[in-house]
Amino acid sequence: MANIKADQVWTGDLNKAALDGPKMPAPKFYDTTLRDGEQAVGVVFDPEEKLSIARIVDSLGAARIEAGFPRVSEEDAQAIRMISKAGLSAEIWGFSRALAPDVDAVAELGLKACVIEAPVAEGKMKALNITRETVLNRVKTSIERAIALGVKVAYFGVDATRADLGFLETVYKTARDAGASEFAIVDTMGIAVPEAVSFLVKRAQGWFDRGTPIHFHGHNDFGLATANSLAAAKAGAQWIHGTIDGIGERGGNANLPEIAMALEILYGCDCGYRMEKIRAASEYLRKTAKYSLEPWKPVVGDNLFVRETGAVSAQFHLPHAIEPYSAAILDTPRRIVVGKKSGAASIDIKCGELGIDLDKERKTELLAKVKARAIASKSLVSDEDFKKLAASLE
Repeated sequence: MANIKADQVWTGDLNKAALDGPKMPAPKFYDTTLRDGEQAVGVVFDPEEKLSIARIVDSLGAARIEAGFPRVSEEDAQAIRMISKAGLSAEIWGFSRALAPDVDAVAELGLKACVIEAPVAEGKMKALNITRETVLNRVKTSIERAIALGVKVAYFGVDATRADLGFLETVYKTARDAGASEFAIVDTMGIAVPEAVSFLVKRAQGWFDRGTPIHFHGHNDFGLATANSLAAAKAGAQWIHGTIDGIGERGGNANLPEIAMALEILYGCDCGYRMEKIRAASEYLRKTAKYSLEPWKPVVGDNLFVRETGAVSAQFHLPHAIEPYSAAILDTPRRIVVGKKSGAASIDIKCGELGIDLDKERKTELLAKVKARAIASKSLVSDEDFKKLAASLE
């Protein structure tokens, strides 16, 4: 935990007891915000915005950035050119279907690494009106073409978690024999449980030489993308795919900041992720993509370090009593707000914060007024209204 101090984490000893043994190797992060993230309904990033997002992703510490799918549009190709020239620390990857024109478009942009995808589940193949034989042929020829053009390939089996296991093995071995050097296990519909992800990652390890990089790409349709990514890492996946805030199609992608926090704080892995920049990154992406998040969202939610309840406010002076980790890790302030659920401690803290001097009796009256105002308005009481209510008691 390079950026986190031991005295900033208050998770107790249970996890340590449960995880007793060799520490899990830290996976690296492959950020696909610019490609899979943009597939969220209604989201469009222009090339300049994509470059800004790529800079942010790079500053967070993702080791690879999927810059885009150049066959989608000239704007995507332009964005890839700009990102490739930006001098970022992360490796810049492209995305391609297992089709020659897609592969050529990646190579023409000078990209040296690319994910190549092909469907492996029966339902996907039926929807696209292609056969198993077609898939195998496309995988073989497209990967061979990419290798001949000097492009490193990670094969990406679309809908792998719903595929026939025998055919899945055949496809991945075909990709291996064609020259792919890395392989992504893909939970396209987010249907796998963590145990299934672990099972499939371990099974795939038997298809390749020892140490061959295996990726996990998860979606969040059942709210399991973070847990599944952790299971994949625990099973030996070296690369975890995801996006900022989990932005993406349907229920979204795996959320890299959430995964990073869990790995760093709960598993003790040094992932090289810059936690103090996560909330600003989320804020920029939300503004650019025009979406909002629930205030109780892990890692980036507005309410994480805000307290209203009186019983909790009474413990506010001891952060470890009411929070699992320090707000300083995320470079964000803690604060008290007042409303229906406030108590005497809330009033004491807010009065001190605003420089209001009231005796105990008037603070009790003020608490009653605060509660009444909050109930009537069905909202919190602002600092300005709090001052007015306090002044009415003088």
